[in-house]
Order: sequence, then C-alpha cells, then structure tokens
Amino acid sequence: MQKFLSFTLLILFSFLFCACEYKEPSLRHILKPDCQYYSLKSAQCQNIQEMVKKLAPYKVIFIGDHHPKDDLHRNIAKLITAFSQNGIKVHLANEWFYPGDTDILDAFSSMDINETEFLKQIQWEERLKFYPYNSFKPMYEAVQQNKGRLHGINLSQIKRKKISDQNLSSMSQEEREFNASLDLNISVHQDMILPYFSHCHAPKPEETQEECMQRMYRVQVAWDTKMALESYKLAAKLKKDEKLLVFAGAMHMENHLGIPLRFSRLSTLPTVSIIPVNITTKSIKNGVGDFLVFYKNNEEKN
Repeated sequence: MQKFLSFTLLILFSFLFCACEYKEPSLRHILKPDCQYYSLKSAQCQNIQEMVKKLAPYKVIFIGDHHPKDDLHRNIAKLITAFSQNGIKVHLANEWFYPGDTDILDAFSSMDINETEFLKQIQWEERLKFYPYNSFKPMYEAVQQNKGRLHGINLSQIKRKKISDQNLSSMSQEEREFNASLDLNISVHQDMILPYFSHCHAPKPEETQEECMQRMYRVQVAWDTKMALESYKLAAKLKKDEKLLVFAGAMHMENHLGIPLRFSRLSTLPTVSIIPVNITTKSIKNGVGDFLVFYKNNEEKN
C-alpha cells in the first residue's frame, strides 16, 4: 500500500510539474508574399479597395511604423488617397511631432508654407536626423491633397527627460499630475517591452541594470500615454466624413497594447490597428493587430 501511494504521488508530482512547464503554442498565420494587406480576423489577403470597406466603420486607425521604410510609407499614402476618393478626409497624427508644433503643421498641411520652409521651421535636420524626410513625403503630400491635417502627439524631449529623471521639482503641476497618472503595472505590456531594454542605453553611474530598465520603461509608458491622450482629443473633434490615422512605431501598437490600450481607457470609439510586416515574413502570431500592411525593404527593387 505504501509503495502504491508513493508511486501515485510521484505520478501526480510529475503531472503537475509538466503542466507548469507546458506552454500552449501561439496561433500563427502563414503569410503569402503577394498580399497588399492581410486581415488577421478573417485570415485573408485584402486589396486596397477591400481595406477601405473594412475600415469604414472605424473613426480611429492605429498604424505601426518601421521607420524609415519607403515602400511602407508609399503604401500608407495610397491608403490615404483611397480614403479621399471615397469622400473621407484623413488627419494624420505623428509620433515625432509635438502638440506645440500645431501652427507649423497647420501651415504646412494647408500649403501656406512650402516644404523648404516647413523643414526649416520644424527643425527636421536637428530633431529628426535619423528619419529621412523623403521617406515620409508621400504620406504628407497625400494628406495635403486630401485637405486633411498633420498633428503632433508626443512628449517633447524636455518633458521626457523630466519623467526619465523623475525631476518632480522642475515639473509644472500639470506635468506632475501626468507623471503620477502613468500606469506602469500592465504585466503583459512589460513582458513585451522590457526584453528590448535588457541592454540599457546610457545608464546612470548610480543605477543598477534593473533600475535603468525600469526608467526606460517609464518613458515608454509616458510616450504611449501622451500619444493616446492627444489622439483622444483629436478624435473627439472628428466630423462624420473624417478619420484619424495615428502613426507611430509598431511597438507602440502591437498586441493592442501601448497607445491602443490607453486610448480605449479614454474613449468608447471603435478602433482598429494595422501592423507593418516585411514582405519576406513567412508567418506571424495571431492577435498582433487587426490587419497587416506589407512592404519591401528600401534596398529591394519594386
């Protein structure tokens, strides 16, 4: 009897141990190289006309970026033009512009200033030297022709630095309230983002690796939260025939975390996300977004 009980306990222990170690494989989509777009909901390729129909119910569309990928930006410009042809005015909110840039962006959107003056006033070479302007130019021209507007939604470098340093004494009351509102406890988001910070950039002398990673994560959450807040403000002003495209790095969009999650806490508007994928990608996990947009690398010929 004792041997039987020991054997039974051993089997139970082995079962529990194996159950704890077992990880359910994620559902993946096998991708075709000739897709323009792909619906992760219906597991079907979509052309641009089909995409316009599928996106019709959504006022806010989150689009991830792999910057700078020229082909991706041309494809997004084509989508903006397709909306225009269907009577929809598009407003494009950009990660790399700030709300304080509104006057410059308005003047450029309405073509009251030309491209040369815009680049000078926005200080593109100083602020965005790693982002070749010509890569994004088709998108901006599509917005102009569409009679839409460009918008800035991110935190300025000065404000990001205050949050990174937790320099509360230098913050305004509004900045302190924003800093205190940051939700740093979304475990699934941490699991996605923190591995990218494992080799922390520019650690402070007194910081441990973990402290540096947490500081960088706090800034990431601040970006997402600010961009969600500004997108919410813009979305609240949309007219019946208008859409807001929120355009930021894909890591701010993937798995409906980052900006989409924080936007959903502010607004009841239905949203949808489009995630960029290199055309050579063979498969992708389910749930990374609602749709995929394919692109070729800059060095690949069309």
